[in-house]
Amino acid sequence: MSPEEIAAFGIEGQWPVIRRHRIRWSECDQFAHVNNAAYLSYCEDLRVSHWLSLGGRFAVGEAGPVVSRIEARYLKALGFDDEVALTLRPGVLRRTSLTHEYAVWHRGLAFACTTVIVLVRHGSAEKVSIPQAMRVMLLAQGGSEYPG
Repeated sequence: MSPEEIAAFGIEGQWPVIRRHRIRWSECDQFAHVNNAAYLSYCEDLRVSHWLSLGGRFAVGEAGPVVSRIEARYLKALGFDDEVALTLRPGVLRRTSLTHEYAVWHRGLAFACTTVIVLVRHGSAEKVSIPQAMRVMLLAQGGSEYPG
């Protein structure tokens, strides 16, 4: 996304993942406002594509991300056919978990969300350490190691 587009959406800060999205009718309520659950689907879509871009997979026996906590702030209403920017950045990395920060932008910040992601082996509940190669990529994208 160009600096002009970033400015037009009102995006602040550094975000390694940025995607444009036009609000679909199916994401709205009867008043043409975006349904609150649609915002969480935006986060999920970013999380899945980010995981795949890091070399992650979604197969039985493989490590994969599971949301253990989510905190969302709805700051201003969005509506049908609005064009928005969806953003994601990694936060704090621990041994088997990390945080993600998400935002939706439309002439400034409209929605902000933070999740705690735990890596588990698909097909079991076994927690798995963040692979070193993935950790390096997450740190390069602005993530930080847990100080404790």
